[in-house]
Amino acid sequence: MSVTTSPTTDSAPLTRESGTRLVEGWTALWNGDIALTEQILAPGFRLHFADDFDGTGSAKSFGQDELTAFIPANSHALTGLAFAADAAPLIDAERGEMACRRIESHADGGGDVVVKSGIDMFAVTDGRISAVWSLTGNRRFVA
Repeated sequence: MSVTTSPTTDSAPLTRESGTRLVEGWTALWNGDIALTEQILAPGFRLHFADDFDGTGSAKSFGQDELTAFIPANSHALTGLAFAADAAPLIDAERGEMACRRIESHADGGGDVVVKSGIDMFAVTDGRISAVWSLTGNRRFVA
């Protein structure tokens, strides 16, 4: 999936449209489109894991370089790993923040598909993602 983002600036604040594009870019990045990092991640970007996401350790924090190394390694470790937004993002334009539910799926050792839900909370600076706080559960959210 190719995603084109148009970063917002101080004169063009975070909107539902720009936030949705950033979440689409974030999802595409996690699905392996590493080339998007420069487009959607702000200088000094940090990703904070709230739990022991495979290979991260408790309360691990990644910068852009660690993230771009982690994504392909994680993808190779889990067969058929895929990420998707589970709902439209919630946008707080005044604060430059947004949140989005997401799902991830992969095959387990027996061939069954494992689906988990998570929540990502984003800080957006000058139209790019400057920080993400991410929490992944052990099962899928039910409506």
